[in-house]
Amino acid sequence: MTSPRQPSAPEESISLDEQIARAERAVVARDLRIRRRADALVHHARREAIKHAGGGLLLGLGAIALTWWLKHLGRKNAPPPAPEAKAKAEAHATFEHLFRDVGVVLAGLLPVLWPLLPRSWRRGVTPNTAGTVLTFLAPLLGKLFRRKPS
Repeated sequence: MTSPRQPSAPEESISLDEQIARAERAVVARDLRIRRRADALVHHARREAIKHAGGGLLLGLGAIALTWWLKHLGRKNAPPPAPEAKAKAEAHATFEHLFRDVGVVLAGLLPVLWPLLPRSWRRGVTPNTAGTVLTFLAPLLGKLFRRKPS
């Protein structure tokens, strides 16, 4: 049984030069196929990256809007502080700076901790994305866990 890629004529009747020429043509054809497929993959990756590039922009705008909304909501519902209470409020400690510091430290340690994370997390998220999310979300979480001044 002959393969569709193999010539149907017996190999003994073809000269050595013809065999070499056929092999070279096969290699050149294979290289062209590989190059065309690689170009198609690059084109597809670029098209998909451009198509989904707005997601990062929307995520950033959403984080800014959420931060503004939380800050506005906190100021809107708070009663106006008395002058002596204002001095106490400035001295009052919040968790916001702790959350921000922890987010920055974890983002810095992420390359070390990355192999320890579950495979499903590592498969779905890149280390750079995880670091960016940590540095954005940590201060927002700190705002949510603010202590009320007593």
